Amino acid sequence: MSDICNVNIRPKFILVVLPLIVAPLIMAALVSYLSARNGITAVASDFLRFKSQTLIDYMDAQWSLLTDNNLDTEQEYVEAAHGAVNAFAASLVRSSTELIFAVDSSGDVKMTSAAKSMDSNSYPELAGKPPPQGGKWTSSLKLNNQRRVAYVDSFAPWGWTIYITEAWDNFYNPVSRIALLTGVIGAISLTIALIFLFIVTGLVTKPLEGMVKAIEGIIETMDLKTRVPIMYKDETGRLAYSFNKMTESLDKANEDVKDFAFRAVVAHRKAVLARKETEEAKEREQNLRVLFQKYVPQSVIDMNIKRVGQELLTGENQFVSILMSDIRSFTSITEKMAPQELVDSLNRYFGKMVDVIDHYGGMTDKYIGDAIMALFGAPEKKEDDVLQSVLAGLEMLTALGEFNREQEHLDIRPFKIGIGIHYGGVTAGNIGSEKKMDYTVIGEPVNMASRLEGLTKYYGIPLIISETVRRRIKGKVKARLLDMVVVKGSSMPMPIYSVTRELTTDKSV
Repeated sequence: MSDICNVNIRPKFILVVLPLIVAPLIMAALVSYLSARNGITAVASDFLRFKSQTLIDYMDAQWSLLTDNNLDTEQEYVEAAHGAVNAFAASLVRSSTELIFAVDSSGDVKMTSAAKSMDSNSYPELAGKPPPQGGKWTSSLKLNNQRRVAYVDSFAPWGWTIYITEAWDNFYNPVSRIALLTGVIGAISLTIALIFLFIVTGLVTKPLEGMVKAIEGIIETMDLKTRVPIMYKDETGRLAYSFNKMTESLDKANEDVKDFAFRAVVAHRKAVLARKETEEAKEREQNLRVLFQKYVPQSVIDMNIKRVGQELLTGENQFVSILMSDIRSFTSITEKMAPQELVDSLNRYFGKMVDVIDHYGGMTDKYIGDAIMALFGAPEKKEDDVLQSVLAGLEMLTALGEFNREQEHLDIRPFKIGIGIHYGGVTAGNIGSEKKMDYTVIGEPVNMASRLEGLTKYYGIPLIISETVRRRIKGKVKARLLDMVVVKGSSMPMPIYSVTRELTTDKSV
């Protein structure tokens, strides 16, 4: 590519235009050759087919004479009929290279238009070939190392395969001459085109070459009085005119440029400082965003930024899937761990759980001691929020297994968690005061998710979902009825379900 870029514009013009000339020439030559070849093939095929049909008609007539007179079993008369066919085939020959012959199923030559009789050893390549059905044209028959075209047919009464052949050169030599002539004409045309291109591109690029020399002269001498001739009334002429006007204006404004140089430097410095301040402000904003994301999810930050200048303490009714998780027997665990060890373990645990929640499109709403409350469907609603919350719960259990293996490696007591998931209508929004507010959801579904999480301890199941969740994941994740329970705040029993990656047949699990 770099070599092409270093080539002058004149050869580039030629390289661009030349393929546009060469391609049609090649296509025309190819079409001419193929058309001539196809035409010759059609003529040759029809010609040999006609002779084949004429010969077979004659053979049918001879066979009819034998059968009508009940002589088809008389060898003497059959051989006489063969001789008549042989003579008739010889009468069909119109050139010294044309050859008509017939072979039987064993490959023995039974009839030939050649002056010298042939036997099966003359053409061994034909021995044992099955007779064609309905006649067949071929341009690739080889006999005694000579390429031939042929029309092959069969005569069933005598079991003969008939070959009407002609030397390949007799038909296709004109095509070869056409191809050669086309190549010569193409080469001459290409040469003329190249000469014409060389002349035309020279005329087209001459003004550009003059302009290049003028520019190089200005660079060397700093003489802004240099002008170029306007040779054509086209784009190159307008370019030359514009170049002359430009150098004239530059010559006139040379002193003004010197005067403006200092002010330009000052303005540039101010612009640089302003740009630097803008970039620093953007960087501070980005740093604040990164910092706030550690406390507030990105979606909440974006939502509140859009509401700048509006009331922030607003809420709206939404249907969300609420996931509550809690570490079991956390108090007894903390009593046996050093403070730093506890903080490190909690941070690693929360990190893994939050990564899973984020991966499935959830929002970690808050940490309540060692518990996590996550929302799926707020502040941004998606079609499969409920399914994603269940998948997140299952993945949290998998991540817990990895975490516990790390705990065992560090010789620290592993964690056990319970997860409850419920789907229902809540009020979502910024809750608090103008000085301190949090984005969260409130409503009975939050309490229900917490109660389901609490039931995991009683049933010894790490993940329990409600009926509203089960209905929305039906057919996507397998769930098993665990029990009918009356939870706090409700007078009617409600079904609860366990969800695992692989369900056992034991309903007590």
